[in-house]
This record gives sequence, C-alpha cells and structure tokens, in this order.
Amino acid sequence: MNKKVWALFVFSFIILSGCNLLSNTDPDFSREKYDKWYEEEQYKLVLEDVNQQLEKYPEDPILHNEKGHVLNFMEQYEEALLSLDKAIELESQMDSAYNNKALSLNALGEYEQAIVAAQKAIDISDKEPEQFINMGNAHLSLERYENALEYYNKALAIDESTPYALYGKGVSHYYLYEDEKGLPYLEQYIKAYPEDIDGLWYVVYIHDALEQYSDTIPYLNKIIELDSEQSLNALDYKGLMLTRLGNFKEAEEIYNTVLEQFPNEAIGYYGKGVALVQQGDIDHGLEGLARSIELDETLKDTAYNDPLLSSIYDNETFIELTEY
Repeated sequence: MNKKVWALFVFSFIILSGCNLLSNTDPDFSREKYDKWYEEEQYKLVLEDVNQQLEKYPEDPILHNEKGHVLNFMEQYEEALLSLDKAIELESQMDSAYNNKALSLNALGEYEQAIVAAQKAIDISDKEPEQFINMGNAHLSLERYENALEYYNKALAIDESTPYALYGKGVSHYYLYEDEKGLPYLEQYIKAYPEDIDGLWYVVYIHDALEQYSDTIPYLNKIIELDSEQSLNALDYKGLMLTRLGNFKEAEEIYNTVLEQFPNEAIGYYGKGVALVQQGDIDHGLEGLARSIELDETLKDTAYNDPLLSSIYDNETFIELTEY
C-alpha cells in the first residue's frame, strides 16, 4: 500500500513550549493568569497584556519569549520569531525561547534551522521532552524517519506518556512501513486526544495496511462525526472497507448516503456500482460505473484494474466503458 501523505502535525505542538517561566524582571508576571487564558484560548488577551508589560519592562526576556509563545498560538510565526530572537539576545541560555523558535521554524518549513534551534535547547537542558519533540518534528518533516524516531524515543524516556512524542513515534513507524510497531503509539495518543483528525486517519491507514478492515470503522465513524469537510473521504473509505469485508449491502447503503449528500461526486456512483456488482446486480452496477466514468474519466483505469470488478472483466458493456 502506498503510504498516505497527511498534513504534518507540527502545528499541534504549540502548547509544549514556553511554560514554567518565572520573571524576576516583571514583578506582575503571572504564569497562572496566562495559563488560564491559554486554556480558554484567549490569545489576544495574553498578547495585549504582554505588550502592556513590555512597555514597562522592554528588556525582559521572559516577556519577549511569552510574546513569541502566544504568537505561535495565533499562527503568526514570522512575528513570533522576532520576539523570540529578542528574548535570546537578552538571555542566551533560555531553553524555552529556543524551543519556541524551533516550533516557529518548523511551522514555516525551515526545518534545518529548526534543528539548530532545537539542538541549542537540548544543549541548555536535556531534562524536558519538548526539546526532543521539536527536533523529531523537524526530522520527520525532512522524511528522516529513523532520526525522528531517535528523538521521539528520547522524549518518551523522559515522559513515557507525553502525547506528541507518542504521535510522532507512531507516524515515523508508519512511514517506515513498520505498521505493527506504530499502531500502539497512535492508539495511545488517540486516547489522550480522541478528536484529533490526523491521528484518527493514521490509525485508519495502519489498520487498512494490516488488513484489519473492521477495525477502521469506529475511527472512520468518528471522523465523519467530527469533520464535515472530510466526511466524503471518510464515507468513501468506509464503503471500501465494508466492501472488502464482504458487507456489500452495507457498503451500498453508505454510497447511497454519499450520493444523497454529494450527488455529483463520481466516487459515490463508482462505489455503489462495485457493491452492486458484488451482489450480482450487474446491470445496475454497470449503470453506476458508467455514471462515475461520465463524471470522472480517470475512473476508467481504476475500474479496469479493480480486482473487485474481476467478475465482469469479460462483460461487453464493461469493456466498452473502460475502452480496453
């Protein structure tokens, strides 16, 4: 099976950096207050407060680091780098500033620079998992999966339950085609973050690769429930899994749902056509296949090479549809 390329997850790691900071410069600095605002996703409040404090204490590296931290939350990564570089200029041994910088650089696709920043954080302190996670993220983005595993393992040696190291390790194994090794880590991650769509998809892909088709269904149902934008892909995938399981009537019902919600999507007609052929309803199945090819001509090749349609390879109508 070709490995599915899914959006990299470095953006999810924002919560890992910039915590546990105490300021000796700003006597009003409140970690508890900021953490409460972060929990409530009140990022603008944090930024406004930090900016006000910076007017009073412009040389406070903790405040500049906090500004970079909250700007990462707000996905303003280039602006975050300006604040983080200022924090590092004022205090060169602040590992959290380098961590936040590595995160910003990862988000901007500057992976080699992220490695440099993460290594600096590790050199300052190797007692926290965040440094190693940021390093692992950069290597993962560069498709250096063995290197990524090395750093995720180091993070897990510090804290065996840290979610993002579990996620990174599971994904790294996935891209190394070590599905059985990766699955337990992703399943453990999903227990901590059951609504993470990317994580759910990776678990689906691994169960599919291991031919554990029935195990994909609960995760696909969760994706359908959580993300309307991905419901078409998830419904189609669910229909395919049911077809592979031999549950052709259920698969047909899924594709009926697809066609109700997405009446002009070729894949709905194609999937239903396959399910009908598998049930012996050849004529209606061919009608569905014909409609799918009318909407998307690339499905000619798909149909011609689809083992689920092998029973009608010699059918004259099928031959005409696929033009072989």
